[in-house]
Amino acid sequence: MARARRSRWWLYGLLIAGACVSLPLGLLGPQNSVPVSLATHSSGTQSPLQMRTIVAYSLQRQLHEQQRTPVHCEPQPARPNLHSHHMWQTLGPDVHLYSAYYDHRLSPFNFIRIISMLRGSARPTLFCQVWYDGHVLIVEALRTEIWVSNWDKHAGEDVYYTVLLSCPLPTTFSESAGTPQGVSVVLHPCEHSEVFLKINVRSASRRNFAVCVKGMDFLDQDISLRLVEWIELNRLLGADHFFIYVYSVHSNVQTVLNYYHKKGQVTVVPITLPGRQPNEPHIRSRYLKKHLWQKRRNELVPYNDCLYRNIEMYKFVLPLDIDEVIVPVKNLSWRDMFDELLAEDPEILDKFSSFSVRNAYFFDSFPTSTEQGIPEFLHTMVHTTRSASFSPPGDSVKSFVVTSGALTVFNHYVLHPLSPTSSRNLVLDTGLAQMNHYKTECSLVTVADCRTKYLRYRKRDTLLLKFSQQLAARVTPVLRHLQLIK
Repeated sequence: MARARRSRWWLYGLLIAGACVSLPLGLLGPQNSVPVSLATHSSGTQSPLQMRTIVAYSLQRQLHEQQRTPVHCEPQPARPNLHSHHMWQTLGPDVHLYSAYYDHRLSPFNFIRIISMLRGSARPTLFCQVWYDGHVLIVEALRTEIWVSNWDKHAGEDVYYTVLLSCPLPTTFSESAGTPQGVSVVLHPCEHSEVFLKINVRSASRRNFAVCVKGMDFLDQDISLRLVEWIELNRLLGADHFFIYVYSVHSNVQTVLNYYHKKGQVTVVPITLPGRQPNEPHIRSRYLKKHLWQKRRNELVPYNDCLYRNIEMYKFVLPLDIDEVIVPVKNLSWRDMFDELLAEDPEILDKFSSFSVRNAYFFDSFPTSTEQGIPEFLHTMVHTTRSASFSPPGDSVKSFVVTSGALTVFNHYVLHPLSPTSSRNLVLDTGLAQMNHYKTECSLVTVADCRTKYLRYRKRDTLLLKFSQQLAARVTPVLRHLQLIK
């Protein structure tokens, strides 16, 4: 019993520390405060029960404030034809629409969520025409910019902003009208639109972990061996499925993606850039390297599309790069790690909308070692020296995103929680998990103090070697089957 109490207080301390860390670029705010169930009751303060009542009320108030009165049109606008392609659709020169999803996580307050990009500084009022069988619902669209202004102040007319458009469905209407079939976006509520996005409604038995990979741009770089290793290692750790967005890749990389797609383990999603941004592969690649901040804005499209295509099918999505691996320290899998957290606090997934893991660098220039029986092409098993220091708690983290609790995400954690009852993020202690980041070199562009913080001091880290035999047994046959090794 005493041990259980100590364990509970250890977890509470961990939660409070994670909720109060200094997150980068001024993101701390009300959504990062300690959740009400952990607040200490003292003289002159509100009790946890009172706090929970206030927060619950604020959610109801928020939902009621988001409701919009439907617009009646006479005559009713004509429904546009379904576009055959699944890439970008445009409204004028500045509104670009990627995908639309039905969101009933806050039922009976249901929404259509549209992932889009808007060009320039103008922010026109937009309207949703939500198409049902035989009739249309027209409401004003809500707008959530998926960005923080402190990140990039060099905004201008040629900047494309990532925006989540939300179409609130009236409670009485959405309950009786059935499932909407598509949505159009217009500048004036009763005008005819040439835009029609099919609304994605997904339902399936709920699995645990989906991994999301932003647009892959490896036209001239053959990373096929590393990609097979990365997929199989993440499968060992608990990944149920991968959603990999692709601009352009080397032919060997495409062979790997096709192989896992046929096995039903990877969904490959082709993606392009909207508007006047280039899409000729070589020009696009140079453009993305040159325009770093626009590249980062573009990355938010696949990350949020991946979130919304999986809100019904997976408990977590993990936005990861293919040189990153989240490793449980005490457990053998992500599921075991969360089972322990849930055993300590069954409500933890309601309190936080993402769980972040701190970053440790494994640079190619660090000493390597080959354990007996481990193939040299297994990069993660050969590179067993890392930076002694982890990245700061809110910097360069990657996260398990709770699909039931996230409104928008960016590369590192949830940007907007779905509900005020949930804090944005909890940084897990490095005694629970760490993120192995395998980089070619120390980048002064993305990490200004990289050399002094991460190159100077290093240590041997063999945490992943416990998977070496299993990983080799999985990777080697795939590489031989695809004729990538002899």
